[in-house]
Amino acid sequence: MKKQMIVITTCATVLMSAWSVQAQQAGLSDYYLAPVEAEIQTNNQANSHASKQVAIAGTWLTQSGSLEVEIGNCGQALCGKVSKVNELAAANLSAMSAMGSTAASVPAIPVLGKTIMEGFTPGKADTWSGKIFNRADGQTYACQMRMLSPTELEVTAYKDKPENGRSQVWTRVSNTVTAQK
Repeated sequence: MKKQMIVITTCATVLMSAWSVQAQQAGLSDYYLAPVEAEIQTNNQANSHASKQVAIAGTWLTQSGSLEVEIGNCGQALCGKVSKVNELAAANLSAMSAMGSTAASVPAIPVLGKTIMEGFTPGKADTWSGKIFNRADGQTYACQMRMLSPTELEVTAYKDKPENGRSQVWTRVSNTVTAQK
């Protein structure tokens, strides 16, 4: 359906350009074309937004390897739900904490199936902004994500500004995704 919409919008844009030239040659005003051209531009922006949303959708492995997060549509925004927990990686984090490591311990919060990312909407410079839950400290932070490549997603959690946050690079596991609730 999305591909059909893009093709239709592209065809409409080409036809409008040709019709615009003919209309101007016939002495018709651009005033009559402006609403149609504005609608085409709005559709093009919506299609661009949808294609970026599709690019991020899929299953991602966190940098630590402890979680797989399935990112998909939640209404008009993106959200991420934990689809798999790597028990060995989670146990290593807990063991490091018990030995006095500076790594935070993993609280006994059930995480499988939990929505840990929510409200991600497009921002500037191909970023998506929303909120992310950090199971290591039980806090929710502001977050930005952006595609580095088709297989890498940079996720930056922060309190005040993204520049002061912590970034991780997540690796794509698959493109298979279902709609989130």
